[in-house]
Amino acid sequence: MSQKRVLLLLAPGYEELEAIAVIDILMRGGIEVVVAGLSDGPVPSARSVKIVPDTTLDEVAGEKFDLIVLPGGIDGTENLANDPRVVEMLKSQLEEGRLIGAICAAPTVLERHGLAKGARITCHPVARAAIKEADLQEGAVVEDGLVITGRAAGSAVKFAFKLLERLAGKEKVEEVNKGVLADL
Repeated sequence: MSQKRVLLLLAPGYEELEAIAVIDILMRGGIEVVVAGLSDGPVPSARSVKIVPDTTLDEVAGEKFDLIVLPGGIDGTENLANDPRVVEMLKSQLEEGRLIGAICAAPTVLERHGLAKGARITCHPVARAAIKEADLQEGAVVEDGLVITGRAAGSAVKFAFKLLERLAGKEKVEEVNKGVLADL
């Protein structure tokens, strides 16, 4: 079995905890995580923490990933939703039967572009009003087919472990959690 590959997209204004928790847990699980910024250079978070991505979205646009992850953050989400490259990549991801993860406000990117119609999703309470065509749920983490969503920064570790489970199985989650000791 080949190593699973994940693309985590960073847009200015992303939520730090949601990005780092996913990167950390997946990498501990042996998953290749490629962090791509929408443009070149360090990407400032919602609280001005800057992460230097591995690459840019343009550099990985033609590549296939087992999972694409969208961290939340109000401004980060808006920047992702307004980028046609992101939207096209997400559409292709679903059409080709591959996973998408979105947390906090980021599930609204899927909603806005018709990628979550009828799907059960969760999101941060401040983003709930934007959900019109998806089936909004209350859980910290909600799975529906190819779409996995998390509620907020406080759910980031649980969300990351769910992504790991989908990519590598429950045994890998148990193995990684021996060191993390998350309350799953």
